[in-house]
Amino acid sequence: MSFTRLTVRGTLAVFAGCVAAAAGGAAPAAAASAPSVPVEVPLAGVEDALHVDAPHLSTAAPLPIPGTPEGPTYDEQHLLPQGVVPRLPLGTELPATAAELPVPQLLPTDTVKEVGLHSEASPVHAESPGASVNPPLTGPRAERLGLPDLSAPQLGLSVPDLRAQPGADLGLG
Repeated sequence: MSFTRLTVRGTLAVFAGCVAAAAGGAAPAAAASAPSVPVEVPLAGVEDALHVDAPHLSTAAPLPIPGTPEGPTYDEQHLLPQGVVPRLPLGTELPATAAELPVPQLLPTDTVKEVGLHSEASPVHAESPGASVNPPLTGPRAERLGLPDLSAPQLGLSVPDLRAQPGADLGLG
């Protein structure tokens, strides 16, 4: 009976060790690349139906990852905090894309057999717009025994931001 318990415990220990090793090995690889959903366009039916060479297209759909928004900032000059509606940062990576389009040979001297478009993966960073509002009152003033002063109402909107460096190569082959 005790030998069976040791065997079961040993098997469970080995299994737990394998799971921990697999998780430890997979975590750096998953963290290195941005998440995306691969997209393969099935065009094999075009070849059968039309009796032509079908183009090949492979890419991925990027999945944006929301970042941590900055919290509101407080200022003695304003009654309400600035940045009441915070800007939400988003980050992702434009995936690599490959497209090859076969070109029929029209002239006997044509050496072009296909047109290809290839793009490398590139990072994308975006921030949503934010807003700040200030009512027509200031904060409490010590010289007025804690009463606020009147001020002009303020509304501030921050512009959205998008930064990316996409690029592609178009070639004849």
